Amino acid sequence: MRPLPNSANAWWLRMPDAVGAVSVAAVAAEATVAAERRPGRPRDTALESTVLAATVELLLERDTRDVTISAITERSGVSRAALYRRWSSREELLAAALDSVRSNLGFQRRDTTLETILASYEEAAIDVDGRVGALVKKRVAMGLENDELRALSWDKHVSRRREPIAEEIRRGISSGELSPDLDVEAMIDLINGLYYYQFVVRAPGSDPASVEATRSRVRNAVTLVWEGALRR
Repeated sequence: MRPLPNSANAWWLRMPDAVGAVSVAAVAAEATVAAERRPGRPRDTALESTVLAATVELLLERDTRDVTISAITERSGVSRAALYRRWSSREELLAAALDSVRSNLGFQRRDTTLETILASYEEAAIDVDGRVGALVKKRVAMGLENDELRALSWDKHVSRRREPIAEEIRRGISSGELSPDLDVEAMIDLINGLYYYQFVVRAPGSDPASVEATRSRVRNAVTLVWEGALRR
């Protein structure tokens, strides 16, 4: 994909349905003014929110190939020049939009690191439904088709969101709960993979019993992996 002129996701993290949180029409005028700001002035968060919200709307409505820069500028009311100053390519903008509906995984301390992680992941998994779930699936499909988008999503968004999980696991190592030679990154991959497979690939039904069965199944799987990581 040709980059724009040079002038400028793990699903596993909590992703509340924030698609409707920003009204494109309400901030279009302000965004137009922000687009004309002089170089060196602080980044305008209203402009960013406007563009990202418009991009999310288009991703939900259209085939990915139809989410073009022209479509985004038309929907958002923000000029191409303003987009180019903030995002250097269409892929960078798409990666940012797909990440914009996700909030950080919040940890509520429990008696053990395992219980802390399980409680936080289970709360996050509840949010993967509706429009957010549709965007999660679209991000995966787009990443498989577009190497640049996949790399940007990882480098700029997904990898950074793993740090709170890594810190929690390192805390378990420091406290003596977990083995000192544990591979933290591999542990995160294992946990994320279990939740992703159960809640996205396999996906529970809409009834409470199905959701509870999925939660119990993934909890048992994570516990099994965790037992192998305990300090002996």
